Amino acid sequence: MANLYDGKMAAIYDAMYQTFVDYDEEYAFYNNLIQENKASGILEIGSGTGNLAQRFHQNNQNYQGLDYSDDMITIARQKNKDCSFTKGDMRDFKLNKLFDAILITGRSTSYLITNDDMNRTFSSVRKNLNDNGVIIFDFIDANRFIPFTKENPVIMHEAKYESINYIRESHWDTNNSLENFMLEWTAKYYTFVNGKKEIIENDFSTVRVFTLNEIELFLYLNNFEILKIIDRKTYAYDTYVIVAKKIS
Repeated sequence: MANLYDGKMAAIYDAMYQTFVDYDEEYAFYNNLIQENKASGILEIGSGTGNLAQRFHQNNQNYQGLDYSDDMITIARQKNKDCSFTKGDMRDFKLNKLFDAILITGRSTSYLITNDDMNRTFSSVRKNLNDNGVIIFDFIDANRFIPFTKENPVIMHEAKYESINYIRESHWDTNNSLENFMLEWTAKYYTFVNGKKEIIENDFSTVRVFTLNEIELFLYLNNFEILKIIDRKTYAYDTYVIVAKKIS
């Protein structure tokens, strides 16, 4: 897992994504899908620093968060005193209750780089869902993102939060020797201090992007029925959002 989600970078992540993502819109988008499926008990995988948790809690919904990073959970708990957060790996988790809807947000599927990772995740999700419960998740579309990274090997994102200016400089290596559709992502994080750019941290991750056909097959093999496919553009990526129902 990338060091982006640990130590001081958890706080930087939290600050930058407050600018990148409109969390009110993000909450409304996911909540509409939850209400369409008449779900009450909700688990968010990849709950991060608790920005969506805050919206679910404000609306008195039965929400729980799961994240891989202790540091992210620490920030989430500080921001959401009355919410429940659990440290866990989406590939292998078992909570003490079942849920009507499980969300995997923030393109966290990108860190499931092997087929075994994918199958174990869907298996764990099934075990933690009520009968006819739904999984709602997004993924980066390989057919659009890989050509984009070849044409734009360096991608810049700027953010301002609490009067601090941040820059993330991303380098994407579409290494054809990697299995599946995996990319090597190197990112440099900077702030502007007294008019000068100062580096905060370097980060490296191997991430996976998917074709829609791959995702459809993974869901079929793990006994999920797709209810809805949404083509959704986010701040940086062309994604699909999938709503799928657990079947016997």
